[in-house]
Amino acid sequence: MQYRVTRLPKYMILHMRRFTKNNFFVEKNPTLVNFPVKNLELKDYIPLPTPKENQKLRSKYDLIANIVHDGKPGEGSYRAFVQRKSEELWYEMQDLHVSETLPHLVALSETYMQIYEQQQ
Repeated sequence: MQYRVTRLPKYMILHMRRFTKNNFFVEKNPTLVNFPVKNLELKDYIPLPTPKENQKLRSKYDLIANIVHDGKPGEGSYRAFVQRKSEELWYEMQDLHVSETLPHLVALSETYMQIYEQQQ
C-alpha cells in the first residue's frame, strides 16, 4: 500500500515504535533518535503537494512537545517536554513535578512521541 500527502497539517504527531512483543516477552528499542527541535523541513523527506495559485507551501515545523519513556517495558514511566511558546521556554513534566529545562536536553532522551506545529 502506498500513501501520498495531499495537504500538510497544522499539527503533526510522530510515534516511535519502541516496544515489540513476541510470544515470550516485550522488548524495548532504546535507540536514540536524532531530530530537530526547530525547522523540521518536510520537503527533505517526502514528496510534497504543489501549492495552489497565490499560496506559499509551508513545509517547516517546530517541535512543541516530546514524550519520553524511561525504564523497562511495563515498569517504566513517561516524561513530557513541552514548550511554552510565548516565552520560548521548555519545561520537563513528570507526574506533578514541573521544571524548566534547556532546549538541547529535549533531544537527548528515548523519544516515544513528538508533536510538531507548522510554522506560520
